[in-house]
Amino acid sequence: MKYLVISDVHGGCEELKKALSFYESMNCDYIILLGDLLNHGPRNKVPKSYDPMSVGEILNQYRDKIISVRGNCDSEVDSMVFSFPCNAAYGYVLLNTASGVRKVFLTHGHLHKIDTIEQIEKIGLKKNDIVLSGHTHVSGVFFKDSGVININPGSITLPKGGSKAGIAIMSDEEIGLYSLDGIRYLSYSL
Repeated sequence: MKYLVISDVHGGCEELKKALSFYESMNCDYIILLGDLLNHGPRNKVPKSYDPMSVGEILNQYRDKIISVRGNCDSEVDSMVFSFPCNAAYGYVLLNTASGVRKVFLTHGHLHKIDTIEQIEKIGLKKNDIVLSGHTHVSGVFFKDSGVININPGSITLPKGGSKAGIAIMSDEEIGLYSLDGIRYLSYSL
């Protein structure tokens, strides 16, 4: 399986179109949405391409290919725009890597702590499992003291911390981080 991972759209329609272009060009099977899909949030500027209704219409075209979790700027009323479930606080996918099955925990990043062994065990993880999260708008691969690997694709619309607007591509072999202009700038082998 190959997954396109998108986080923190915040209603940015043009950025979403660019991000979704990777779905076809990279031959992805599914799209993972890590939350904050429609609303810009009270601490963020309104994106120039802010068009939440169009974001909903575009994402609905992929409804049978979407795995989605809720972000802190998402509400139940937002789900009325979508024809796919998007209110789960977390989810899981499994990868069949060369070293065995790896569990990937999907979360926006604002609800679940992953810094200690006790915290990761509470959410069903163990050392060397992967957490895909957004929320901070800062992309990267982060190695936690708990032993999990936290991978954040950043925000496609409102990147922060010197990050470029970008996405992740996840397969059974690796997770790569790409800027929206198609440059792969970081990868993590599985």
